[in-house]
Amino acid sequence: MTGRRPAIRSGRPDDLARLGPVFEQAGFGGRLAKVVGFARARLDGEVVVAEAGGELVGVAAGAVFGGTGWVGGVAVVPAHRRIGLGGALTQAIVEFLEASGVATVLLHATALGRPVYERLGFVPETPYRTLSGPTMPREPREAPVRAGQAADLEAVLALDLAATGEDRRRLLTALWPTGGLVAVPGGRPLGYHLASPWRTGGATIAADPGTGLALLDAVRAAAGEEVAISVPTANAAAVDALEAAGFSEVYRTIRMYRGPRVPWDPAALFGAHNLFWG
Repeated sequence: MTGRRPAIRSGRPDDLARLGPVFEQAGFGGRLAKVVGFARARLDGEVVVAEAGGELVGVAAGAVFGGTGWVGGVAVVPAHRRIGLGGALTQAIVEFLEASGVATVLLHATALGRPVYERLGFVPETPYRTLSGPTMPREPREAPVRAGQAADLEAVLALDLAATGEDRRRLLTALWPTGGLVAVPGGRPLGYHLASPWRTGGATIAADPGTGLALLDAVRAAAGEEVAISVPTANAAAVDALEAAGFSEVYRTIRMYRGPRVPWDPAALFGAHNLFWG
């Protein structure tokens, strides 16, 4: 393409309603517009856009979880690629996050985006596989699973912190108990699932494989014919169980970080909330 480089600026409220077509042109679902809007409104985040001739041609967003922050929703329409716009949008969000006190910035990269992020100082860490497969009639395993309750929230927050190494209280408080499940072998929560309002799957975290697999069974009892679950490849129990149940890989990303490495336990993650904030 020719012409002036698109201008990068903070997104205005009216821009958020215009982001759906940007994500769709970039090959992502238009639902990402609601995800980045939630990050700005509820997670102390930011949305930056690239504008050319009055049209939005790129976007990136960030979410803040105390000492950690995530970059996500990075998209550039095809006509404005290969001029460094994705890297510039990402850099703008990194600068916002670090100015907000974030020590470690995290993101999920595709194979195409990985070189861009490495140039910005991100280090590859753990691959994730997004697997899609059939739903099933509810047949719980040994660990009983029930609907989440308001009284479960503190236990859920503790499980989440131990698994992720991040303070995601603001996120979980905003969405719990809507769509929440807890696994309570022995009468106390040892795992939870929180459905995403924007996609199937959702966050699934458990203290042991048996509890995690019971939660995955419950997730697969969702309505519809298929469910998609994003899981670290380091969680062999989850990957093996999903493949045995007929799941196949849809796409693959790699978790990357910039700053001190976060102490987390990928084997405790049986499903990511999404590939924006893990």
